[in-house]
Amino acid sequence: MPYFFQENLSQDSFALSSEESKHITKSMRLKEGDFIWITDGKGMLAKAALTSVFKDSCNIEIVERTFHDNSTLKKLHLAVAPTKNPDRMEWLMEKVVEIGVSHLSFIICDRSERKHVDLSRLHRIAISALKQSQGTRLPELKMVSFSQFLSETNGVNVDKFIAYCDIRTDAIAIGDVELKYEEAVFLIGPEGDFTSQEFFFAKEAGFQQVSLGEKILRTETAALLIACCFSANIF
Repeated sequence: MPYFFQENLSQDSFALSSEESKHITKSMRLKEGDFIWITDGKGMLAKAALTSVFKDSCNIEIVERTFHDNSTLKKLHLAVAPTKNPDRMEWLMEKVVEIGVSHLSFIICDRSERKHVDLSRLHRIAISALKQSQGTRLPELKMVSFSQFLSETNGVNVDKFIAYCDIRTDAIAIGDVELKYEEAVFLIGPEGDFTSQEFFFAKEAGFQQVSLGEKILRTETAALLIACCFSANIF
């Protein structure tokens, strides 16, 4: 069945947004009585019937709800320095939603060439990817400074790792990572990597260095590699 998004699924009947309604009428050409799936991006999936179909407005009635509880699953939090080219972050947003991550934070570092991220646009891209992959959970998005991020994770019971290229003597290979807690946080730096001072501060905050292999990866490639390894239960 076709898959759609609605932020609030608490009511049994309601009108879909104009954007989703247009998709139903113009792209899918659905009609009254057809069934669709709707998710709220927070774990709820509903089966609904179209009760009325107009050009720019469609009404639905929910006939079944299922909650996908992920409280017992390990969670992945990617903290990524935004790239100079915003298209790469949009591509990453799409892929990590398809694969599945719980949080995506954009951290502003000393060498960051981009200091701003359009979170509203990324949220729309995330919704589109969620519908395409028929998932039920959107990652939590935020933008924060590197120092603030370290402060926010200080004292929190999560596994903490940093991908740093300059020095690899004490780095744990990505395949040898072991997780003790229910959430793992990975720091991925900008194109010029973290500064040595940032690396020092991260180590002081309890982050372990992790190696993603011998090659120097782009920021978005490194983030995607970690997401794939996590999804495949490699660590």
